[in-house]
Amino acid sequence: MTKAQLILYGGIAAITLLAILVLTGVVPGLRESQPPKFSLTIWGADDPEDLWRNLGQSYQKANDSASIKYVAKDPKTYETELVNALAAGKGPDIFMLPDVKISDHRDKIRPLGEGVLGYQKRTLRAVFPDALLDGITGTKDELLGTPLAFDTLGLFYNRDYFNAANIPLPPATWDDLVTSARALTRYTETGSIRRSGVALGTAANVEHAEDILLALMYQSGGTIVSRDGRIADIDNPATFSALDFYSAFADSKKRAYSWNAFFPSSLDAFATGETAMAFGYAADAKRIFAKNPQLNFDAAPLPRTAPESPSLSIGRFSIATVSRLSPEWQNAWTFLLWLQGKSVERQYIEALGLPPARRDLVNTKPPREYLSPFYGQVLSARTFPLRLGASLPGIIRDMIDEMAERRFSQGQILTRANQRINELLAKQPKQP
Repeated sequence: MTKAQLILYGGIAAITLLAILVLTGVVPGLRESQPPKFSLTIWGADDPEDLWRNLGQSYQKANDSASIKYVAKDPKTYETELVNALAAGKGPDIFMLPDVKISDHRDKIRPLGEGVLGYQKRTLRAVFPDALLDGITGTKDELLGTPLAFDTLGLFYNRDYFNAANIPLPPATWDDLVTSARALTRYTETGSIRRSGVALGTAANVEHAEDILLALMYQSGGTIVSRDGRIADIDNPATFSALDFYSAFADSKKRAYSWNAFFPSSLDAFATGETAMAFGYAADAKRIFAKNPQLNFDAAPLPRTAPESPSLSIGRFSIATVSRLSPEWQNAWTFLLWLQGKSVERQYIEALGLPPARRDLVNTKPPREYLSPFYGQVLSARTFPLRLGASLPGIIRDMIDEMAERRFSQGQILTRANQRINELLAKQPKQP
């Protein structure tokens, strides 16, 4: 072998060895560098840890640099613990907030601006229902968080009681509800209610009382605040009519009388057979099943003002949002945008038995048959005026109590509520 050949073969061997070392990572070079590893901590109070563990594992398959940890907190102390942790400069990267708390804790959120990480509000109009999209975006179209479900208010009814009373279908209108409640209510010899036809009319022992009254107001064309959002507008004929109708079910002098303050909480009364109908969300079904597994019940859409009237229910949701203190806010938002995916949300709602937040899941077959009415209300549901925060439900419940206890005239009740809402509007913090 000539000297030239030795040099040639030696050069080829050296190049081959170098290539092997580069490709295997022994020597830095052409091998694509791996993104740095990161960890995200999520706090919540309602979801099971194993669900988020599964979601985290699914995300890590697509992004092996990520580590996702969900911490389930006590619902009773969650909000206080979250506020204290953030005030101390600590806390999670991502935390869950119910809809009515978003405004109260807006200053703790790091929103995602238009154009950042590819986010565009216009794109999400094809993903989420209109009312939900308005609730998760700010005044500058910034994204506040990711919703994973959009529960709607419906009507639970006892099939055995309906069959015994020869009532073939659940009430489709509010007038039907009155008729069915009268037929299903049972009285003692002294005239007191032994079994309620429907749990309605009070606030203290009717769960979601504020949601029911708000739905009645919306269906009658009523509002809470003016169109420009500057002043209260609850003192109107629609609210007057809705409050009068609602309170009649707990007024012994009214035709609709079928409930009173002596019953236990409405959903507990429904589960134990003390009332034939009760209003609730899809999330409430698990509690009913747990309390009485043998109960023969079903769900129906929220009644409407007339058969030809459009469907209109109340929708409630929670969001996963990013802490303004998180050093991993970009990775956190990338994860939250991933959570908006169709397959991811399907995994979430099927695990929890909830209606979807995504439009393209509304017409899919629910994992449980009783969920169909709740699915059917998602696109037309309306939310609370979320900018008023968590104080508004209390104002509405006070209206119901004041009506039931006759502390004030109906006109005074509405005037007082209007004043309180105006006070809330005046205290609105400036959004960052």
